[in-house]
Parts: sequence; C-alpha cells; structure tokens
Amino acid sequence: MTEVSLPEICLELDTFFNVEAFVEKDWEEFLPESYKGVVQRFYRPAFVQEAWNGLMLENPEPEAAIDRVYLAVFPTQGIIDKIIAKEVERGAKGSLIFVHHPTAYSEKTAEFTPIKVEQLEELKEHNISLYSCHAPLDCHVEISTANAFADALGLEDQKRFGYYVAGYAGMHGTLKPTTFQEIAQKLAEICELPMLRYDQCLNNGRLVHHIAITPGGGGDPQFIDEAHQLGADTYITGHWWLFGTSEFARKSREDMPSYIAGLDINMLGASHYSTELLVMRDQMVGW
Repeated sequence: MTEVSLPEICLELDTFFNVEAFVEKDWEEFLPESYKGVVQRFYRPAFVQEAWNGLMLENPEPEAAIDRVYLAVFPTQGIIDKIIAKEVERGAKGSLIFVHHPTAYSEKTAEFTPIKVEQLEELKEHNISLYSCHAPLDCHVEISTANAFADALGLEDQKRFGYYVAGYAGMHGTLKPTTFQEIAQKLAEICELPMLRYDQCLNNGRLVHHIAITPGGGGDPQFIDEAHQLGADTYITGHWWLFGTSEFARKSREDMPSYIAGLDINMLGASHYSTELLVMRDQMVGW
C-alpha cells in the first residue's frame, strides 16, 4: 500500500464507517477490574471516553508513515505475536492492525479477554497501532459482516434487518431452493471449515429458500424472532448454541431448548470467528 500517516488513514476509516454514531461502552463490562489501569496506560483516551470504536492504540514514531495494515477478526495472542514478528523482521517504522473486536474471544469458554499487558508493551515498542471497528463494521451499508456473508452465500433480493447499536447487523434474502444438507456444506466451505459442529445444526425439515443471517454472536432471540417474522425458513449466525464454560453460556443453554422448541425455522452456526472472517477476506482487503 502507499504510505499514509496514521491520522490520515484513521480519519478515512472514521468517516467511512461513521464510528462516532456507534457508541459501545459496554465493552468495558468484559474487562476485569484489575485491567482498568491497563486501559488508562495504553488505550487512547478518546477511544475509551467516546465510542469504543476507532483508534484504540496509538503507537507510531513521530512523523512515521503507515505502509502496512493487518486485518483480524480478534486480536488474539497468536495473531498479535505473528504481526509483531513480521514487523520486527522487516524493520518497519509503523503499521496498523484493523480488528473487528477490541478483545480476543474464546469459542471454548464463550468469554472475551483483553490483550495482555506484555503484548501491549511490545506493540508500543514496535510502533504498531490498533484500530477497532465493531458495530460500524457490522452495520455499514456497503462493507459489512452481513454484506460479505450474503454475497458469499449468493443471496438475492438482499434486505437489512436486526437493529443493532445504530444500524442493522442482519441481512435476509433468497436463493434457489436447496436442502438443509447442501446449504450446511456450502456454509462450511465459504467459512473455510472442514465441517460444522453438530450442536450448531438444527434441521426443522424445511426446504432452504429464504435465508436470514446475522454473523458473529447473532443467537439473540430478538434477531431470530425477527427473521422468522420476515418469513425466513433458515437462520444462520456464528453461534446460536453456546457451548462455552462461562456463566453466560450456561444460562444461554438453559434457556435455548424451550425457546427453539417453538421455532419453525432451520438453524445453522459456523462459529463467531469464521462468519466474520468473510468481511476481512472478501471486502476489507480491497478497501
């Protein structure tokens, strides 16, 4: 990419995604009390005080230009370690990580975890900044998790649904009638998975024609109910059955059986990460 200053690229991102309209201060609830001092030390004050979207870590050398941007769904320890290693190897003066979430996420525990202090220190040392774009990337009318997913599935007559923060995070549309098994196989393929988890597949015997999708953690009954009301025969998300060990996951599993018992809709999940990978792979690369 052409060299650009950090303020310049952040202004373009802020404007394009209208980040100031998407205030998500509830991300603070996922942080341990002991981490609050870490936030004050490393996070950009405006990020914390305003929307929790936008430039989160501001770590460039004075007057340094950004000549590389990394894309990631979650800032996991493994991803950050790889990025730091690449930057050290090439001796770069400044780069930017564009992430969909400000924290990592464990599919095993269904918990969000913040970036470790040691990694924050390394990011700062190697002039690697981080830009987080959650709800704005879910809801943008052109480049979004839902748009990328709908396009990959080949949905026609695409329309938004599922109000979220300050926009619409879901998409519904139609395709040529197909079977549950065929759409499950296609879903695994586009999400680069060898197969789907059995506990994320609920076949209610309906032919697949009208699909509603909410990538990521779209298992909220509010979204599923709306999809059903719109006439969808199949609902696809990252996970609707939480199999983690957290208290939130346990409570969700207690409530879900009675809820889905009354649903006349097929349900599929392809993991939080994989369903949101598509926007990075298929759309943000060319932004």
